[in-house]
Amino acid sequence: MKNKLFGDNKFGNRLLMRSLSLLLALCMMVPFVGTVYADSDTSEEEDTSTSTTTVAETSAQAIDDASRANSYSTFYDNHADDPRPDTEIVINGVDYDSVSEESEAYVDTIDGVEALVLSAEEAEVSYSFSVSEAGIYNVEIMYYALASTANDIEIAFYIDGELQYSTAERILLSKLWAISEDSYEYDEDGNRSFRTDATGNQVRPTLEESLSWQTTTFEDTDGLYNDALEFYLTEGEHTITIVSDKARFAISYLKFFNEEEPQSLTEVDTVTTDESVASESTGIYILLEGEDCTYTSDVTLYPTQDRSTYLTSPAASSKQVYNTIGSETWKDSGMEVTWTFTMEEAGWVKIGIRGIQDEMRGLFSNRTIYIDGEIPCEEAEAVKFYYSNSWSVTTPTDDDGNTLYFYLEAGEHTLTLEAVPGDIGEIMRELDDLVYYLNSYYRQILMITGSDPDDYTDYMVHKQIPNLLEDFQTYADELRALKAKIEDIAGTSGTEAVSLETMAQLLDKMIDRPDDIPAKLSQFKDDVTALSQWMTDYRSQYLEVDFIEITSADIEFTSTKESFFKSLSFSWDQFIASFFEDYNNLSTGGEDALEVWVSLGRDQAQIVKELIDSYFVEETGIAVNVSLVQGGIIEATLAGKGPDVALFVGGDLPLQLAIRECLVDVSQFDDYEEVIERFSDNVMTLYTYGGEVFGLPISQTFSMMFYRTDVLESFGFDEPPETWDELIEMLPTIQRSYMGVGFNFDAYATFMVQNGMDYYNENKTATTFDNITSVECFEMWTEFYTLYSFEQTFDQFSRFRTGEYPIIITGYTFYNQVYTAAPEIRGLWDFALVPGTVQEDGTISHATTSTSNGAIIFSKLSQEQREDAWELIKWFTSSDIQAQYGRSIEALLGPMGRFDTANQEALTQLSWSKSEYSLILEQMNATVEMRLIPATYIVTRNITNAFREVVNNYANPRDTLLWYNRDINDEITRKYEELGIDISTLE
Repeated sequence: MKNKLFGDNKFGNRLLMRSLSLLLALCMMVPFVGTVYADSDTSEEEDTSTSTTTVAETSAQAIDDASRANSYSTFYDNHADDPRPDTEIVINGVDYDSVSEESEAYVDTIDGVEALVLSAEEAEVSYSFSVSEAGIYNVEIMYYALASTANDIEIAFYIDGELQYSTAERILLSKLWAISEDSYEYDEDGNRSFRTDATGNQVRPTLEESLSWQTTTFEDTDGLYNDALEFYLTEGEHTITIVSDKARFAISYLKFFNEEEPQSLTEVDTVTTDESVASESTGIYILLEGEDCTYTSDVTLYPTQDRSTYLTSPAASSKQVYNTIGSETWKDSGMEVTWTFTMEEAGWVKIGIRGIQDEMRGLFSNRTIYIDGEIPCEEAEAVKFYYSNSWSVTTPTDDDGNTLYFYLEAGEHTLTLEAVPGDIGEIMRELDDLVYYLNSYYRQILMITGSDPDDYTDYMVHKQIPNLLEDFQTYADELRALKAKIEDIAGTSGTEAVSLETMAQLLDKMIDRPDDIPAKLSQFKDDVTALSQWMTDYRSQYLEVDFIEITSADIEFTSTKESFFKSLSFSWDQFIASFFEDYNNLSTGGEDALEVWVSLGRDQAQIVKELIDSYFVEETGIAVNVSLVQGGIIEATLAGKGPDVALFVGGDLPLQLAIRECLVDVSQFDDYEEVIERFSDNVMTLYTYGGEVFGLPISQTFSMMFYRTDVLESFGFDEPPETWDELIEMLPTIQRSYMGVGFNFDAYATFMVQNGMDYYNENKTATTFDNITSVECFEMWTEFYTLYSFEQTFDQFSRFRTGEYPIIITGYTFYNQVYTAAPEIRGLWDFALVPGTVQEDGTISHATTSTSNGAIIFSKLSQEQREDAWELIKWFTSSDIQAQYGRSIEALLGPMGRFDTANQEALTQLSWSKSEYSLILEQMNATVEMRLIPATYIVTRNITNAFREVVNNYANPRDTLLWYNRDINDEITRKYEELGIDISTLE
């Protein structure tokens, strides 16, 4: 049906709809605004108005309360006094009721154990069982992790079709990782050490899956509880269901039981503090180098290096030597490192762990000690490693400080250290609840006052939000009580818990002067953010281990006291070495080697170098020199000192080099068409000019939509918007509560490609910005800022974390940051495709543009060298190598460093779940790239200038775009003339 104002013009219709939406929003805000100025103490009518306006806030509070009621913390408190039956219920893995077809399940015997094998990433299996006595139970599982790309097995555990709490949806079962045999080299006497490269530096050891049976209890993944997860079972028949889309594993059995607490020192015969007994054993000395472990529980937990002192074993003053394990890579609860050793004869031994914990100032990290898979006594359950700037030896002791001696039989044994929350865990659990509710109240206050409250308005938030002041008083008291606990366990009072006191003081001020709450809203947000960050930092369990000594009572542990002269000599050696070591040249392949420049951080470049040395050079025999370089490629190339190959080159740099005839057209190689099948259909546009292709993509980043499920539900939205029109329809509801939506992506390009437009005409001699569709796309973009008051710059992580921006559209690697740095909102957010535009055939285009870093070959090479360089870049962009590089980066940096590979098959081999990588691949395949021209710089610059002119200076969008478009086209013509390109020959 046509509207009389705009006829069939779909953009006009959209503008009409937006105007109506804005009018509706203003009408909906009338009662809300009225309450802002109301004085609830003056009349019954005004009281009724105030009561009406609290509906939205009360609804938001109800959603938050319901979400928190589903937390494990609430479940744990509610069932604290429930019985814990002394009974076991064992369910054999092969005795299943049903298993999904997608699981690709079968029964098999693995290493002598019969099991149900779930061979697919997506799996679902159910079991029935009977409970004779109601109460709380722990769950133990015996499982075998099959080889897969996932770093962990992640499952959801349903009882009778329901999750008893949100944590049950993300239970992690770790794999075992061992140092690859390829990481070692042996001397003439058979002694092994880590491999070294041509420069004499050790190559970082790689970890590989160690496939074996494991038995573990379901544990808390958030690092807040020392004990195993608890589940409540009523008497009678029950069904459990295990669901996963990030695993391949086999199940031997599941067991409901109640885990026994470790026995105290007085209840065991194999542990003593009596030195007269322990002295019966003499002459026992076993050294376990930290880096020479048998296996770890996480791929990110690998050997590390320390060059700060001569005390580390082995010491290294100039070369790179991996001589420790841990530090920032050994911080999450549940992470384990295991060493194997042999006792030549039975005897009493003590354990000395030389380590350093220099991250958690004023506090300590905790490790549980297992000997042969068992905790020997209660005193070994949480051994404390106190903060220090220097290496020290920690040995397990009893409460009185007496050294623990363990009796070990002759033969092989294992020693395991597991990171656990310890005493700080209970405090962090309570803080986790407090931060959640403080964030909830921040959003409720924001709904009333907005982010910039009027100084002359009495908002009376304490009357519009029920129980606000009472809860603030409770929170302030709890914060101070928790601060006192922290100071008590730390043994000192100081600045370690200052964030708690700062938050409590602000709450006091708000309670004393509730009319000042709106004015303090910004500070309230900052203090909650600081408290959240403090929690993230101090829930970590940092520890770096140099070595472990297992000795009899007559042998002292190696001293950690530094000698002044040895330290001076060590520092002098480091100073001298700095004149001779080339820290940018990562390898030396000889004069005829390909010179490869890598534009990355040193750690990432080191991985590139290790992959090239370990695989490419060995397989092809082509020598390669890898150098770490930041910028200056164009200048070096034009000066005749550039590289032969450059990796991770981004932006329009490949084009700028290509138009100066510095690069090789890779489409000339015979297998080019086969190679580019690895990538999305359109990404090669970013490396194409004049019918030639000047590189291969390595990484590709594009935007996706992130949304807070809990906040959207509080507004009544069950799903995120699928189209821009749906997003616009949601805005009045969201913005009426003074919340917002954030854009941090190239919105104009996205609107253009979703409407079938390109920046340039067919032969790329001018832009298409004078086209009516281009103008309307520009108007649509600017209207989000002029009509809907979007912010141009904002802290996307902070706004998303607090829920102030429940929808943010940004690069998909934002997932890594939120998952890693905001553990308190896990399970409360998700991501989806960017909103789309409805097409004439009724389909929805979710197209967007992307950015890429690639590999390029320089034209100075001979034809034979070009062939070698082509072999290198197509090898590096292959699925196996990209997946291995991505896994290595994630092992180095954790989930925060998950690699945004351009290779689609490699993406499926990274640590994404199947549902996650399927969604990412869908968005990747929807990308449509803008063609590049020599004057691309002026196009992007003037689009930005036009946008700012409209948004900041209220200029007419149509006139402004057309005005800047004239300058753009003039510069395009001028640039072609400068380069000597005849535009009449362009296609």
